[in-house]
Amino acid sequence: MSFIKHFRIALSLVLLVPFAPGFAEDDQTRIVILGARTSQGHGVHEFFSGVRALETMITESGAFEKGTELHVEAFPFGWTEETSLDAATTLVMYFDGRRENPLQDAAVRSAVSRFVSDGGSLVSVHHAAFTNDEALRPSLRSWFGGTLPADGGLAHAFFSVSATENDHPASRGVGKIAYVDEAYPPLDFDNESERVRPVVSGKIVPLSGAANAEAPEPRQGVAAWAYERADGGRSFAFTGGNELSAFDVPGVRTLLLNGIAWASRVEIPETGVATRADPALAAKLLNPRHGKDPFTVSAVMTAEEYSVMQLDWGRIDWHVTGPMGNTDVLTTGIAIVDVGKSNPRHYHPNCDEVLHVVEGHILHTMDDVTVEMKAGDTVSIPKGVYHNATNIGNTRAVLAISFDSAWREVIGE
Repeated sequence: MSFIKHFRIALSLVLLVPFAPGFAEDDQTRIVILGARTSQGHGVHEFFSGVRALETMITESGAFEKGTELHVEAFPFGWTEETSLDAATTLVMYFDGRRENPLQDAAVRSAVSRFVSDGGSLVSVHHAAFTNDEALRPSLRSWFGGTLPADGGLAHAFFSVSATENDHPASRGVGKIAYVDEAYPPLDFDNESERVRPVVSGKIVPLSGAANAEAPEPRQGVAAWAYERADGGRSFAFTGGNELSAFDVPGVRTLLLNGIAWASRVEIPETGVATRADPALAAKLLNPRHGKDPFTVSAVMTAEEYSVMQLDWGRIDWHVTGPMGNTDVLTTGIAIVDVGKSNPRHYHPNCDEVLHVVEGHILHTMDDVTVEMKAGDTVSIPKGVYHNATNIGNTRAVLAISFDSAWREVIGE
């Protein structure tokens, strides 16, 4: 099967603690971006694509290239054995505070705490500064000067926010931001700390959920803030980013880049940090056919036209895929596993899979569960679940495979 090579990723089921954090050289800016597996539906909490978007936005920005050597390392599926904060300037975190939260692992939390204690800077996007884990809340509050409420209801809301009047550098060029995102009750700030400074605030109008019933009127709220920590480090937090589409909102994009630049001690222009990245970058990461005419004409593929992958364990015949140009919504094919062979253990970050045994006898493993499957058996595999098949029969195993994305991606060992 194909593998993503864009990132320097080596996934492991064993978490290794990195070297103690240090500092980048004066002429270097090293930004580490940490994500996690997607934890909600299509387009929501798409940390995989969101981390890719942030990486591209930073590397395609001239502001980060001035007077410094820029290094950006992205880990969109969470902490791995390759993740290290050694010599890092800034750690950017974008993940779910409740589920798939790398900080809930004590070893990761300890590594980040050491990085912060040594003056390393932090940036939180959406849920990364939120948790209902009482063991983690004190750390988040001390790292960011505040956090999202532990027991507050979440609701979709219309944000009409703009840069605050305190002239913080991270507010430059942001202007007014008006879009729909996930809102929270008033944030839990350290109100006695003069080091906490709102960067973007304004009216938040709940559109759905319990918060709408309890507070139907617009309220003033803070959507982003900056924190000059006593240890000399900087922290920046933005509560938006529930949906991947937020990364294509111009004001949000400028705000995020400003926040990362400010935390990294990169000079912010008066007009804000700009990027050469595609204005529809996030939309195209979610759907590479974004902006093109939809697939509307029936297409017939002959056996000779299938996309065939010859592999050391068998082969895959792809029938319908986005790259083949005959669908916008799904992927289908036939995988053939040779006798005694196994395909590599892997998972799909952006789609579910359905596997149906047409011929043969296999062992199919999903995370820590292994089952025998014969002709006629079917298994549904959610995104993020490690899996692979081993042919334990005397003849080839023929497997019909399908995915709920035309742009199937795979991460494998």
